[in-house]
Amino acid sequence: MRQILKIGCQTKAHFLHLREFPLTCRHVATQPQRTMNKLYINRNTYGALAHPHRKPLLWRNEHTYLISNYKAQRGISKSSKLENSTTLSLEDVKVQQYLKKLREDNEAALRGESDTSVQAAHSQASLMMLLDQVDRLQSDIKELSVLAENNEGDKEMQDMAREELKEIKEKLVDLQEEVFSALIPEEVMDGRNVVVEVSAGVGGQEAMLFCQEVFNMYLSYALHRGWEEEVTDYETTDIGGLRHGSLVLSGDSVYSSLKYEGGIHRVQRVPKTEKAGRVHTSTVSVAVLPQPTEIDIQLLDKDLKIETKRASGAGGQHVNTTDSAVRILHLPTGLAVESQNERSQQRNREQCLRKLRALLYQQQLEQDTQKYNSSRKLQVGAKGRSEKIRTYNFPQDRVTDHRLGITVHNLVDFMSGSEHFHALVIQLVKEGQRETLQEIICGMKT
Repeated sequence: MRQILKIGCQTKAHFLHLREFPLTCRHVATQPQRTMNKLYINRNTYGALAHPHRKPLLWRNEHTYLISNYKAQRGISKSSKLENSTTLSLEDVKVQQYLKKLREDNEAALRGESDTSVQAAHSQASLMMLLDQVDRLQSDIKELSVLAENNEGDKEMQDMAREELKEIKEKLVDLQEEVFSALIPEEVMDGRNVVVEVSAGVGGQEAMLFCQEVFNMYLSYALHRGWEEEVTDYETTDIGGLRHGSLVLSGDSVYSSLKYEGGIHRVQRVPKTEKAGRVHTSTVSVAVLPQPTEIDIQLLDKDLKIETKRASGAGGQHVNTTDSAVRILHLPTGLAVESQNERSQQRNREQCLRKLRALLYQQQLEQDTQKYNSSRKLQVGAKGRSEKIRTYNFPQDRVTDHRLGITVHNLVDFMSGSEHFHALVIQLVKEGQRETLQEIICGMKT
């Protein structure tokens, strides 16, 4: 059930006006407070307040969140351009050999001289058309290069040839991206919804505070992308912060966008309670699990040990009065899941089963990945959950992704799940696709 919370926003040049933010009831733990004509929400407020069709309006300042008109008061610069450290090119010999083999196989299939079906060959028609366009552009580039380098020719013709050559090369770069995208097989899981689990690691209270911020970052990004979100677990501590949180996200390209977020996220900053000003290091672990269907993972009653108990913590009159909390143990694997987020025992049981299916599905996917991957470990795609993938350095206002070797500045924007975070997500997806394609090409049978 959703409600509308109206929040006033003070701009520099205009009067106070109201904006509406759709929120679920659990999204707001405290009401915003007005201080010096600005609205603040303390750290206990769950989630980022944002309109689904606008960018998030949540900003972190020290340990307080500031709602503003997004850019005017923050002066945010545009995301820095992120470049691949290594890229594939149509000029690579291996790529040319692979494309040549694809064409030969396609032509043989159309003539009925291959094991590949005619229907499968026709399905590659769009790829063949792209390759024909590449051939034409490469031919034009050769001709124009001769004209542009001809010192004995007309000067005006040379200039025109150079200008056209520049435009065609830009078209070829764009076309190259289309070709590579068409070459990458679509993964079945990419269209799945996901369970995002965020857990505090090393660092005590500071790790729990950062855990809450990372959880809110993913929630804010989900709102920014227009995805549907459902909180299935939100275990806070008495002194603030989040011990463990679980979030189900549904929408277009959810898993394909977030599948590289799993791993250890490290934060370096001076805690608010640190009197000597020393920088502390804490960690948060993130798991991104694709949601399986009941057909993918079948759970047998004989394999499940189901326990119920009274829920603990905040939750109203039903807490400690009914056995609403549920714990399920999967006997064959020893995996255990529990849920006490809902008042209903049945709802908690459903959440446990959904989480258990996701964990078992993830195990199955990891086993399949190990079978099909080569001995060369992928830089992005094969990172385990226990490996450090990113460092958030607050004193230096930077985020470093260790897989890409890329550093992004402006932590406030990044932690809001906005421009800088989205840019890094896109770059990780591209790098993952590049690695997948490289794996396919290197594994080609000649």
